[in-house]
Amino acid sequence: MKVNYLIILVLVMITTLSNAKDEVVIELLDQVRKDLTSLAAEFEQYEIDANNNFSEKSTGKLWLNAPNQFKWQYQKPLTQLIIASGKQVWIYDEDLEQVTIKQQYSQQNPIYVLLNKKQTEKHYTISLEEKKEDSIEETQWVKMIPKKPSDDVKVVWLGIDDNNLTTLKLQNQFNNLVVFNFEKIIRNPELTDDFFTFEIPKGTDVIRDKTGIGEF
Repeated sequence: MKVNYLIILVLVMITTLSNAKDEVVIELLDQVRKDLTSLAAEFEQYEIDANNNFSEKSTGKLWLNAPNQFKWQYQKPLTQLIIASGKQVWIYDEDLEQVTIKQQYSQQNPIYVLLNKKQTEKHYTISLEEKKEDSIEETQWVKMIPKKPSDDVKVVWLGIDDNNLTTLKLQNQFNNLVVFNFEKIIRNPELTDDFFTFEIPKGTDVIRDKTGIGEF
């Protein structure tokens, strides 16, 4: 009987610690989202493949508006614009004079998680990454695993500093890691619905993607 009581005690302690960690990560994300309805920032993006090879860096600007509008503007080395209105997505390649139009359907897109607590908790299992004892890094890392398997996203990590999302890492099924670093973050800029629409330039080739395949 003593052994059984010991096992029960250990299980209770493990459950208590797990619940405490859950509360910490929820509180951490709540602080990031507190009074946050929109966001603007500059970003740097690069990819690391499974062999630890680094891609060329891309830079640009982004804007988010709750609950599911965004504008992602690549400026260097190539220009590209991705705009999501909440109903559809435009992917505009200026050099190719081509725009692809998709229906906006995905609820697992990590872009949405910062502004949408309900969808985050519905579609992801969330945990707090433990810091190494000898680590002096101040960034806190939140790990998110999709509850529904996805080819686009295997694991997401959110790097949080001073209640701001400063790094986003995405790992796909091929174990490639896409890294976004954010800076010059502006909380709650005034953004209208018109800002998240796209007027197709004359002479642009239009591709309407009705396959329902994609990360948006």
